[in-house]
Amino acid sequence: MHFSTLSVLCGLAAAASAASCNADNCLRAVRANSFPTRSGAADCSSYFEATVTPATATVTQTATITSYSNKRRRALNAVGEGVEARQMTDIPTAIPTYASACSGSARYSSACSCIGVTATTSTAPTPTMTVTVTATATATRPTLAFTGYYGESCDAGTEEDNSSGSFVEGECMMLPIQISIEDGAFDAGTETGLTAADCMITFYSGADCTTEEHTAPATPGCQFVGYDFSGLLTCPM
Repeated sequence: MHFSTLSVLCGLAAAASAASCNADNCLRAVRANSFPTRSGAADCSSYFEATVTPATATVTQTATITSYSNKRRRALNAVGEGVEARQMTDIPTAIPTYASACSGSARYSSACSCIGVTATTSTAPTPTMTVTVTATATATRPTLAFTGYYGESCDAGTEEDNSSGSFVEGECMMLPIQISIEDGAFDAGTETGLTAADCMITFYSGADCTTEEHTAPATPGCQFVGYDFSGLLTCPM
């Protein structure tokens, strides 16, 4: 008696399934998996697979150009900034040619459902886009004041006329004919934490900083120069 009840239930389920799936030419074409050139279930799975492409993530790179008095130094700082965008969902719409008996998407989808294929969703990798913007920052370079002397000891009263001036970092400085100079006040400009001890002065016998003679620290004090005609202050920047 139990076996008979079970048989009845199975029969009702089969009848319900048959009633919901109309075995028309559309369904027959989809079920026709026996041909090598057809794969109804696989094509249905592909048709039911929706691909979600996440919104494009935009990364903004800020190219900062630091402008000094006569030179430019460029630094690229990558700053991630999320820019709002929309994700896209790609749903296949092409029906296989062998299922031409299916008059449209609704009938083809119904036939695919009747052979047990369900909808799936896959997520594509997040696309990225890089945008570069330019920003300009104004800065001042370090300077070192000096006074030139005729003697070797920077004695008062031996200063050269018009020999006072300032070295500017990275800029060739023409010097009057003199024997010694006394380094004075150091100004780090906008280079935070820089001191005179971090910098050096290179002296040249040529007027355009081409023939190097010797190098001296940029710390305050008197130093013998000789008959050098130009000097260059360099600092770690």
